[in-house]
Amino acid sequence: MRALRGLAALTVAGLAVAAVWAGLRSLGFRPRWEVEAPPPRPAPQDVRSRMPPPLSPQAVAPDEPAAGGEGDPSPSGEGRVATYPPARIDFETYGDGRPVRSNAAVAGEWRERGLVLSFESYTADAVLPHVLDAGGYLPPHAPSHALGPPLSGDRGLEVGVIHLDFPGRPRRVAFTLFGPDLIDRFEVIVRSRGERLPPSAADHSPDARYGAAGNADSGKATYNPGGRSLFRAERVVVEVAAGVDRISLDGWGPPGHILLLDHLEIDP
Repeated sequence: MRALRGLAALTVAGLAVAAVWAGLRSLGFRPRWEVEAPPPRPAPQDVRSRMPPPLSPQAVAPDEPAAGGEGDPSPSGEGRVATYPPARIDFETYGDGRPVRSNAAVAGEWRERGLVLSFESYTADAVLPHVLDAGGYLPPHAPSHALGPPLSGDRGLEVGVIHLDFPGRPRRVAFTLFGPDLIDRFEVIVRSRGERLPPSAADHSPDARYGAAGNADSGKATYNPGGRSLFRAERVVVEVAAGVDRISLDGWGPPGHILLLDHLEIDP
């Protein structure tokens, strides 16, 4: 009987609290966790200047002919996209012909050749990839420089995603990727007209320049950089009739891993 009286008292108290709560809500009271957070403050100018470039290619006015020809509609359907001549980029020189500076950040150095670069990471502040003196990761007889993630002093190479944006939206892009052979498939994300395409949009094959013939049994172009585990070289070809907006090289994993890019070809 005593237990029943206690339960009845708790029930009455609960009903009283519910009534008070309903009354407060009717007067406009809301707990903090139900109140929408205020919009984030605008980034300071010096931070905005370091942000990655937008995904959409830069368009020219609808009544203005695109450079080098008629061009194609931009992904948003507004204006025309400027076209660029075919480009071959080996990351040994900048777009203006100057020799690259080793282990330096890059962004728009090849813009006039149809390439803009950025980097994204949840663990690093860097927003730009680096041109690396990557001889310790590349096969014998390969050029000494390659595009890779940021190099951060004692922390070494950061883990994240390298973005390649193509203002001219070319129909064919090809490049060589170097990375650890323990990664089953190097993740290459292709976007066209703002849409993410299926993985099959990027065709991977061994790069015959780097040991494919010597590794015919495995079907891979593998090599062993000094003091490191087995690496492999893959030739990646992306062909999209509607044009390529962006290609992202995702090194997040798991496990997080290095991805280096070289021998980039852009064909409109």
